[in-house]
Amino acid sequence: MYSKQIIILLINLTLGQIGFTQDKKGKLSEIMKTYHNYNMFDGAVLVAENGKIIYKDAFGLANREWNIPNRTDTKFMIGSVSKPLTAALVLIQVQKGLLRLDKTIEEYLPEFKNKPAAKVTIRQLLNHTSGIPNYDIIKDLFPRISRQNFTREDYIKIFIDSALAFQPGTHYAYSSWGYFTLGYIMESVTKKTYAQLMSDDIFKKLKMNNSGSYFHTQIVPNRATGYDYRFGGYTSSDFRDQSNTMGTGDIYSTVEDLFKFHMALADNTSLNKELTAEMFTPGIKPADYGYGWFNKQFKYTGTDSIASNFHLGMTDGFISFIQRIPSTKSLVIILCNSSPTDFFGITNNLYKVLYNKPVNLKQPVHKKMEIFIEKIGVEKALAEYKKMKTDSGSYYIDWISMNFVAQQLLALKRYEDARAISENNVNEFPNKVLILVTMGNIYLALNKKEDAIKFYKKALQITPTYEEAKNRLKELENK
Repeated sequence: MYSKQIIILLINLTLGQIGFTQDKKGKLSEIMKTYHNYNMFDGAVLVAENGKIIYKDAFGLANREWNIPNRTDTKFMIGSVSKPLTAALVLIQVQKGLLRLDKTIEEYLPEFKNKPAAKVTIRQLLNHTSGIPNYDIIKDLFPRISRQNFTREDYIKIFIDSALAFQPGTHYAYSSWGYFTLGYIMESVTKKTYAQLMSDDIFKKLKMNNSGSYFHTQIVPNRATGYDYRFGGYTSSDFRDQSNTMGTGDIYSTVEDLFKFHMALADNTSLNKELTAEMFTPGIKPADYGYGWFNKQFKYTGTDSIASNFHLGMTDGFISFIQRIPSTKSLVIILCNSSPTDFFGITNNLYKVLYNKPVNLKQPVHKKMEIFIEKIGVEKALAEYKKMKTDSGSYYIDWISMNFVAQQLLALKRYEDARAISENNVNEFPNKVLILVTMGNIYLALNKKEDAIKFYKKALQITPTYEEAKNRLKELENK
């Protein structure tokens, strides 16, 4: 009798858990459908809890020319979400004894001897404390350099003589060139290409059969095309030769393959516990960047938070975002082939469902602004902005997306429209460095050099190591 009661209790608990999971799945689905209907998400999404996939789906079109829909096995370029994979690959070589974290670049690459970055260590490359600048110090990198094909040796020459932004190990500054250097070091040590090494040491072993390093001459079945959302519609993204993104952003993958990578890290399938712990140890503040991951507390309410690891990837026409909660083996992945999107907002709302917190989806102000700017002009659009701002129950304002509106107008050479939107952004978000730099760039395009200098200086007061602001200011003050 007693055992029968236990069996009934277990059945009821199991059925309750299934119902609870199905309820979560329904909520997750509604959230993603809403974002898609807001014209803010086209791509694939996956949510896992306790190491199990509880929701996955796909939205929008993988190819707009042929009207081919996205699927959950569609392959997307993942941009800088490649960096967690590169970091894992480096640590695997450390585990094999082929690399040492505190050895310097010049010990692996003789061409770096007597160069500014000669004494930078593998560890400093991994956690972005090398001082090697990012590619955005080159004002016309896109498209002059980004479209060219380079040998490894020739691409290294682009930045090998660049001065360091600071003494290695003293500050944090994100550097894709640092991760390219990591890839080049691994190729030198293993005598394999980065693509082959990644395939041998990670993709094949984890059965990530839908992942690889992309090159534009390849035919990759089920690979999505990247698109940029412009005012009133979509455009095909610009071409970028992936020879200059090795180690930093040349990987394509699927949501399910990235789930396999997440579980391998959780279960120490590829890396031992000690190296995994180092990977996820927060680095220099405010970034808290470990080896290939930002490692920060995730706030799912105003007072509740939990340790998380995340990374963003952006490359022509694609946005990817991955966030994992190691204590519960939970994961949210979004892979999107229409840029831009509110990746933080989407991910945060999906996680709220996992923590049984209410989700109030509001209309994105920046999407309404895109429509208003085209239909009624910038001046009247800004008047509508003020109205929407007061209706916080129906609308929300994402500063990153509002800044992108200004950047789009700048790219379209609609300088006065860009100025009006950016000046409004500065008033609304006076301490956001990206907004201040965008304002400076717009004033520079308008030949208002004194105003541009003022905003670059403001940005550097907040973040003294911000490379783009430093370089723009240096160029202006030397003229």
